[in-house]
Amino acid sequence: MFKLSARTACVLALSLLAVHAAPAQKTRGPMPNPAPQAPTSIPDSVPDPFIAISTLEASAAVSGDAGRIVDSEACDSWTESGVHSPTVSATRLAVPGRASSEYQRACGAFKSKKLLEAEKHLRKAIDFYPDYPSAWVVLGQVLESEEKNQQAKAACARAEDLDPEYVASYLCLAEFAANDSDWTDLAKLSAQALALDPIGNPYALYYAADAGLHFNQLTQAEMHAQSAVKLDEWHHLPELHLLLAQIYQAAGNVVGEAVQLREFLKIAANSKDAPRARTILAQLEASPAKVPSGKDPAATDHPSK
Repeated sequence: MFKLSARTACVLALSLLAVHAAPAQKTRGPMPNPAPQAPTSIPDSVPDPFIAISTLEASAAVSGDAGRIVDSEACDSWTESGVHSPTVSATRLAVPGRASSEYQRACGAFKSKKLLEAEKHLRKAIDFYPDYPSAWVVLGQVLESEEKNQQAKAACARAEDLDPEYVASYLCLAEFAANDSDWTDLAKLSAQALALDPIGNPYALYYAADAGLHFNQLTQAEMHAQSAVKLDEWHHLPELHLLLAQIYQAAGNVVGEAVQLREFLKIAANSKDAPRARTILAQLEASPAKVPSGKDPAATDHPSK
């Protein structure tokens, strides 16, 4: 499966670590106060990110062709989210062979971090078939890696315009919303992604949980993050445990926070974020009455104290 970009993982981890290491330091957007407070309401103009909307309907459901197209689109990026898609639109089914061949060359170059070569092949693929949603999404990922963020965002927006049924475009745009601390847009985009795939996509759930955290909707944020953890059987998203630790920290649940830090260290012991996670965990465990080291995670993972 594809992974969150290094930038997203880094931002998420630093946001958690900064709460403990430097409370005055600005994190990725406003963090909820751990003290009890009234939840911040999501603006009325934003769809509820915790209830899948149903305004986007699939235009084609061809099981055999759908599987073939989804497999051909998978490219170590948001495009791999299509593995859960129950439908494939006529736009995606109509990709000609020449465009698909260029896309596959681009995919290989992208996986090898040959960004200029990947961009060249993607633009050729789009020349052959301008309505190629997955090519636009991967182009967005390539351009983001090249630090051309405005062009990258425009590429992902183009994919959304071409095919409103394509989950990957919403996840790509959600990445930019999260990096820009635009929690209102993140809530909307995650709701749109969940409308297309309400139960099978850990990445849409991840972004819904992130939005919920920053709107101080902690119970809903935990629900989405825990659902994503259950889907992520192969631990492609260890960042989910850092996000859950943030949620429990915001709720003042020290035990739950420690449990999630232990889970993160269990599956990402050699990551760049592991040393600071160990430091935070050691600080939390300094009060053994509050954080029993052998506590059952199932008994502690709840936003409330």
